[in-house]
Amino acid sequence: MHPTQLGPYTISSLLGRGGMGAVYEGVHRDTGRTVAVKTLASHLGDDPGLRRRFEGEIEALLSLRHPCIVELLSFGEEDGQLYFAMELVRGRSLEQLLRSGRTFTWREAVDVALVVTRALKSAHDHGVVHRDLKPANLLFPDEPVGDATVKLADFGIARLFGSGGHTMHGTIVGTADYMAPEQAAGAAVDHRVDLYALGLVMFAMLAGRPPFQGGQVTDVLRRQRTEAAPRISSRVAGVPAELDDLIDRLLAKDPAKRPASALAVGRQLAVIATTAGDADVPRPPTAGHGVDPGITLGPASAATDCDESRRGTAAGTNASAATPRRDEVDLEAPTMDFAHGETSPPDPAIIPATLAGTGDANSQTSPMATKPDPPTGLPQRVTVPATDAARAAASRTTRFTTVEELERVSRSEAAAQERRDFWIRILASVGMLVLVAAAAYTLLRPPTADELHDRIRDIVDDPEADLRDARPHVDRFLAEHAADERAADVRDLDHRLDLDVLEKRARRRRDDDRAMTPLEREYRAAMAREDESPLACLAALEAILTLHADDAIPTPAADAPPEARPALWLDLVRRQIERLGPLADREREQDVARATATLAEAADLAAEATTAADEAARVALLERRRALLTGIIEIYGSRPHAAAEVAEARRLLTPPQDSP
Repeated sequence: MHPTQLGPYTISSLLGRGGMGAVYEGVHRDTGRTVAVKTLASHLGDDPGLRRRFEGEIEALLSLRHPCIVELLSFGEEDGQLYFAMELVRGRSLEQLLRSGRTFTWREAVDVALVVTRALKSAHDHGVVHRDLKPANLLFPDEPVGDATVKLADFGIARLFGSGGHTMHGTIVGTADYMAPEQAAGAAVDHRVDLYALGLVMFAMLAGRPPFQGGQVTDVLRRQRTEAAPRISSRVAGVPAELDDLIDRLLAKDPAKRPASALAVGRQLAVIATTAGDADVPRPPTAGHGVDPGITLGPASAATDCDESRRGTAAGTNASAATPRRDEVDLEAPTMDFAHGETSPPDPAIIPATLAGTGDANSQTSPMATKPDPPTGLPQRVTVPATDAARAAASRTTRFTTVEELERVSRSEAAAQERRDFWIRILASVGMLVLVAAAAYTLLRPPTADELHDRIRDIVDDPEADLRDARPHVDRFLAEHAADERAADVRDLDHRLDLDVLEKRARRRRDDDRAMTPLEREYRAAMAREDESPLACLAALEAILTLHADDAIPTPAADAPPEARPALWLDLVRRQIERLGPLADREREQDVARATATLAEAADLAAEATTAADEAARVALLERRRALLTGIIEIYGSRPHAAAEVAEARRLLTPPQDSP
């Protein structure tokens, strides 16, 4: 016996039954709207896994709001029995059309596929993989509303991307004839299983049947995994090469070789629809079947915006509606009497959006993006010990939630969150203004003498710092705190900075000598001798001080640059003399040592000459001695610090005078 009342819905008739439950036609007692009510079989309600699957379908559908996907209206639990209500689609499914002998031209197949790709794109964009796309789940309404010429139904085995899933890895769930290889192998799957299934659906529309059919389900699954699908052009004449290639790519065994997304497939189909020639003529119906004249397919442009939909199967269309199909596989689904309590077939013209749901245990999904937050108000699971009937009855719950109510709550929560965010932004703005005001006060307040001096010392004491960074603080300290006891030290630093600037300027080459003062010219000439001899450079600098010792140094203007201040040039000369002193001393020591060593070498040569074995050797030794002594005179003759060594060299070169 089917229920008579589920929430606000009065149940009128059975539309279909499957492995997990049934779908009924119901009427809302207040609004009078006719809907399809899908239920989880009462004897399965205590199975946590099946409850999760049923709730997972609700969760998936809550995120899918599109005219080409059967709409979820409400959900609830009545005395422990889970159910949800969907729009009732009156019409026929693609499976019914194919079984009735309905044939499709390639253009009709492209038109349908365009709608399906838009529905799949919407589902994938919302993080849902259908995983059971097949002709039974593509519904053609008798009276399409707007562009919804085809509706995608039955998300019973869909899984949200990023969710843990409702089946374990390695479990095969789906319909064998329309199952992707990786799904048939029980491996992890993603959105590309839906693209593979779409290729099989298009193949079936053109050829009248999918490419892989056999006696045993295991044989079909094996062929899905290992056998390459034939080209549709080998089965059907007049198919454009572009469509033939696209279907072949959709049926690639390797998911990486299929098109990347439903959007990409839809774009290729749109190009084929507008550029391929009218090479086909509608084929006659298959022998033994009549053509159903009641179904017409809209043009490709009519399927403008199909994003998401549910599975739908025409209950009572044929015997398969009351018995499990050979190709529907679910290794976890329980067995049940599919025809229990039914004495007459339901109306085949009524397609509940979620009828296949009875076989919803057939489904699985695979992660791709992120899992949406669980919808507020989902029926909570109730696990009841089967051995205690009294406790079971006490634990039954009754609840009812409409999608409209969820959306209203969601909008209310969003508005509350927006208000909270508004006040958070206001508080953050106020805090920022306080910080800005404090920073502005700190920056605009004149620094004290201590603060300026600390900043200067921080730079001076840092061996890696550039002293020029202290210049602004030095100038401000001297301008505002000239009477401070530390001003003398700061003036010394200021003078040091001026000398640094002048020294760097003097190192740069000047092209115009006329622009230089005499002091600058003399300083540059003296410093040019440093590379030749620090001692000579030092002597030149000392000569500058001697030359300008009695000069009257004019007082420069306060804003005069360093190069225009003669006293600063003389201070720079003194700095260089102080720096070059040690270098000059070392040069003196090196010159005397070198000259002394050369004199010793000359003495050794003279001694060797007196004992030479022959005249030629004696002459060569004496010539080498003479060259060394001459070199001492030439090199060190102008260097006062080597005067003694030069005099000795001259004496040794002077030949002895004969006595009278």
